[in-house]
Amino acid sequence: MNITRIGLSGTLAAQAGLNMSARNTANLLTPGYTRQGVMLISRVGGGVDVGSLIRFGDHYKTEQKWASNGPAGQYGVGESYFRQLEEVMGLEDGSVKAGLDRFFGALDEASADVTNPALRQQVLMAASGLATSFNNLQQMMRGQLDTLRQQSAATADQINGLSASIADLNRRIADAEAMGGAPSELIDQRDQAIDQLAALAEIRTVRQPDGTIDVNLVGGAPLVAGSQVAKLGVETLADGTFGLTYELGGTQHALDGSKVGGSLGGLFTFAQDTLLPQMEAMRSLAGEIADRFNTQMQAGYGMDGQPGQPLFTFDPVTGRLTVNDMTPDQLGFSSDPSAPGNNDNLLKLIGLRSEKINLPGFGETSLGDAYTMLVGKLGAQAQQNQSMLAMAGEVRKQSEEAWLAVSGVSMEEEAVNIAEYMQVYSANMKVISVANELFDATIKSF
Repeated sequence: MNITRIGLSGTLAAQAGLNMSARNTANLLTPGYTRQGVMLISRVGGGVDVGSLIRFGDHYKTEQKWASNGPAGQYGVGESYFRQLEEVMGLEDGSVKAGLDRFFGALDEASADVTNPALRQQVLMAASGLATSFNNLQQMMRGQLDTLRQQSAATADQINGLSASIADLNRRIADAEAMGGAPSELIDQRDQAIDQLAALAEIRTVRQPDGTIDVNLVGGAPLVAGSQVAKLGVETLADGTFGLTYELGGTQHALDGSKVGGSLGGLFTFAQDTLLPQMEAMRSLAGEIADRFNTQMQAGYGMDGQPGQPLFTFDPVTGRLTVNDMTPDQLGFSSDPSAPGNNDNLLKLIGLRSEKINLPGFGETSLGDAYTMLVGKLGAQAQQNQSMLAMAGEVRKQSEEAWLAVSGVSMEEEAVNIAEYMQVYSANMKVISVANELFDATIKSF
């Protein structure tokens, strides 16, 4: 009977809707899952058909979510490095600033009694402490640079792995599209992989007619192009820093790592804009201290009337600063070889604190204030990074909320859908039951 077929079509449509609501509910906590539904079409001659399955995805909002992940990854990865470097370069006891203060303090004390051997020895000890603080800081900076290199290499490997996964999912989706439609779950997996990739490097995507997506770095270099997958690598350079390599189709060339964005770009940017300039400035400051104090010390005379000995040895390659092996009597504090109690040259040594020096990348400052200026510049960069991270985090949050508003699963909505589909199913079963009763009654009437 026609009424039976109509009722049966209704029960099948309700079952299809229940199946989709069940899938949505089961994936309520699945990251990146896009809710699904059914499109019902009235059947000519009575009844209903399931026209197609619906994937509640919005390409624009999905791409906005991907785009928001790059800045969040870039500023997020720099946060821990800024915090670590600020702790290492602080102004508290044990820092280079404290070492400089103690050194000039020891010179000040010695000026009151320039012939006192204990005060002279205190100058040597303070100089040794200053050299140690310089060397410890530069060693820690080199350690941070090595950590940046290792994390950059690991991030490049992650990008390569995600690119390969996206290419594989592209292939599976294209095959499914060719056979009549790709499963939504495959598209979700690919979108989730692209979102993870977008946090590691800023990307641009291009959707192809066959359902695949090409992925390019922000500068235009392809990461995933059809079946081809690029490979990123990190190599140590001759100067001890590191660079980014890019290979596609057997051709390799260098990329500017600071311009790729995301976490990888953040690592290169921190190294190039913050750590390396600070390391160079620290080497320059140590060299200025060694050169100026050695020159002035040799212009004076020690307790024995002999020319003063150079106080420091500086290695311009490693930046290592050491105090020369000498006795307190050899410190050239006097300007008169016949007057060991003269402190004129010592006062000139103390005056070096106010002399102007030029630090590369930071400009001119006094010798005594140079380190404080470096710490201040670092603090300003760290604060700017925090502000940019907060802004990027807010943009990311808004983009996720916009995506969830369209594609996310709502527990309340699915509960309502299940209740409605159950009512539809029960009503159509009742139609079938009534049809059976009518059929039986008709048969009995003959």
